[in-house]
Amino acid sequence: MKKAFLTFLLFLMLTQAFSQSTGNIKGSITDNSKAPLELVNIILYKTNFSATTNNKGQYSINNIPAGNYQVIISHIGYKSVKQHILVKNNDTTEFSYTLQAGVIKISAVEVQGERGVGSIKALPEIGGTNIYSGKKNEVVLVDSVNADIAQNKARDMFAKVPGITSWELDGSGTQTSVAARGLSPHRSWEFNVNQNGYNVNNDLYGYPEAMYNPPLEAVQQIEIIRGSAALQYGPQFGGMLNYVIKQPDTTKLLSIETEQTYGSFNTSNSFVSVGGKKGKFTYYAFFNYRSSDGWRLNSDYNFLNAYASLHYKLTDKMDIGLEYSRENYVQKFAGGLTDAMFAANPRQSTRSRNYFNPILNLPALLFNYAINSKTLLNIKAYTLFGQRNMVIASPSLATNADTISKTTGSYAPREINRDFYNSYTVDARMIKKYDLFGHESALSGGLKYSNAATNRKQNGEGSTGTNFDLTQTGNYGIALLFKTINYGAFLENLFRITDRLSVTPGIRYDNLKSTLNGTEYKVYKNFNPVSLSTSRNIVLGGIGAQYKITESINIYGNYSQAYRPILYANLIIGSSTAVIDPNLKDASGHNADIGIRGKVKKILNFDLSAFELKYNNRIGNITLTDGNGKPYTYTTNAGNALTRGVEAFVEVHLLNFNTEDTNNDLSIFSSYAYNHARYLNGKTGVVDLTGKTLEDVPQFVSRSGINGSVHNLSATFYYSYVGGSWSDANNTAATKTSPNIGYVPRYRVADFALGYKFSDKYNIRIGINNLTDNKYFTRRTETLVYLGNGILPGDGRSCYVTLGAKF
Repeated sequence: MKKAFLTFLLFLMLTQAFSQSTGNIKGSITDNSKAPLELVNIILYKTNFSATTNNKGQYSINNIPAGNYQVIISHIGYKSVKQHILVKNNDTTEFSYTLQAGVIKISAVEVQGERGVGSIKALPEIGGTNIYSGKKNEVVLVDSVNADIAQNKARDMFAKVPGITSWELDGSGTQTSVAARGLSPHRSWEFNVNQNGYNVNNDLYGYPEAMYNPPLEAVQQIEIIRGSAALQYGPQFGGMLNYVIKQPDTTKLLSIETEQTYGSFNTSNSFVSVGGKKGKFTYYAFFNYRSSDGWRLNSDYNFLNAYASLHYKLTDKMDIGLEYSRENYVQKFAGGLTDAMFAANPRQSTRSRNYFNPILNLPALLFNYAINSKTLLNIKAYTLFGQRNMVIASPSLATNADTISKTTGSYAPREINRDFYNSYTVDARMIKKYDLFGHESALSGGLKYSNAATNRKQNGEGSTGTNFDLTQTGNYGIALLFKTINYGAFLENLFRITDRLSVTPGIRYDNLKSTLNGTEYKVYKNFNPVSLSTSRNIVLGGIGAQYKITESINIYGNYSQAYRPILYANLIIGSSTAVIDPNLKDASGHNADIGIRGKVKKILNFDLSAFELKYNNRIGNITLTDGNGKPYTYTTNAGNALTRGVEAFVEVHLLNFNTEDTNNDLSIFSSYAYNHARYLNGKTGVVDLTGKTLEDVPQFVSRSGINGSVHNLSATFYYSYVGGSWSDANNTAATKTSPNIGYVPRYRVADFALGYKFSDKYNIRIGINNLTDNKYFTRRTETLVYLGNGILPGDGRSCYVTLGAKF
């Protein structure tokens, strides 16, 4: 199979490639009396894209490579016209025209297209080589969100996406940890996290934590597809989360954008981007640097992110692009707190020498080729290489302060943990549209090869200093090499049964080989040789359906199987009070949802759905007691779990009931999710999990807000109310000596943002996060030793001001 796979990849590369940078145009053509005109020719100049209007005067042209075009409209008896039009990536441009019988001069105009109601919309039925019909999905339009994007404030950025839970570990936004439907938000590892359609998880099947996050100032939109994405992107229970980087202004040789943010606790964020077009070349690049002292003591950081892309359009149908991203930051972690310490002062810290330092590089080569108007080809070749470094002092309870020894006159040596990453992937996708029973259907398929390696070195003895220092002496206690090789293939077919009804069955196959070799220095100070090798053949199936009630309202439903292999992190002890089950098994299950979504004019935007997530052999942490009566955490297949619930989003624009007000707006929105998450079975020792609430799952997540704008002034108020959750599988109450396990109480947080645009070039935004200065926390931790055992508080009140300019 390997030879056949490589042969097919070679064939695809020889026939060039095509990316997902496509958009659509639709509209209607009428005469002076507004009567529809049939058989009008609409042609994109110097391309093979064209259409004719139907008996209602309507037309559409789909899957056009993004960019600027000239559209020519011609009809017998009417004056032919030529106009400029801008086709945006993953967007549909509305372009309608009234033809004149007389000769007139027509000036050039740029058509931007309608982007939906507010800052949230759904993906089209087909986008590039992907099929989205029948799938639960949301698109967050970042430029339309009035919030603190400088610090990647997830609770506001995803406020209109129902059910998204987020862990706020430090307030810096260096790590985005989100999930939904009863899944763990830890570094978004239940999502297949992408940037521009290629994966940024370190090792999707062995170590899927996403430590890379692009600055939101550079992001055009965030696409979220729930669990049904497992067939197209990989067998994740959470689905896919894709950051789409902004495109350059192709009407200019050089355009510049900058945003400078200053805030509480000496926070400073500088973002600068450049882009433009010269001949057949387009380019875009940004640089982002952010630093802060942090809200808590010992929580300062310095963050750097950079990106550059260069695309060359070989022909009207063919494009080749090179992209490179880099992230590098050093962050100090204040450590966990006991419940008593949190109640007394959540800003305190007993750790002053703990550091976290990822250095990540993501080069990508993209080949784009439109074979014809109905066949698209997309190939991406990308790699992730870099490292993650941790310097840890006293990773035990916060009550055990990291102090200077009277005997030695210095701190105890710190622990050094280092990971080195090296992965590369080739992903080839194709879509073919064809006519079936008088309707256009589409077949989408793809092949994928990935090879990921993680070289893990832990428990090395470090320095006794206080600064970030990777100096290490002696051998590492853990020295392991993880490797994952994956061959994958998928097929999905969109069958349009009628003009309104479509059905999309799909299937995915993955061949997965995982190996682990090295030595592990465990709790009892013994070197244990480790050598594991597993090979799996995974077949997943699913089916979706969509029915259009109107052109803007549809009913959707989907059922897709999902799979999650044992992670490397599950095989390594994270602390001296943790034990790993040696007989861990892979998890499997399914996602299912049914709902109705759409919009009513520019008044109402909504999405209401019910879901079910079945998670068999879910790996969880169970609190047990040893022979001396001391509690410890046991990581095992806790049992089969089931989460059922509802997800609802409604946004109403109050000023548009009578007529659309283009200068002013007053809207209210509410997103709500209810999760009934329980273990169906599971027994370990004397612990019976049957009926227990799943760990890390709040019963409800409610986010709402109100937005008002008058001309260039806008103000937005956000309110988050998140239910309580348990930190371990058997719902153990916290104690003075075990603050790492226990209940995470429900919490409320309010944020406010005020923005003003002086013109198309200049803007200012000021805001207050945690307006009422509430005390809250989103998680307890034990296994992440660099964070420290116990409660990790959320940030208190902070303010910021952002100054922006475009040239």
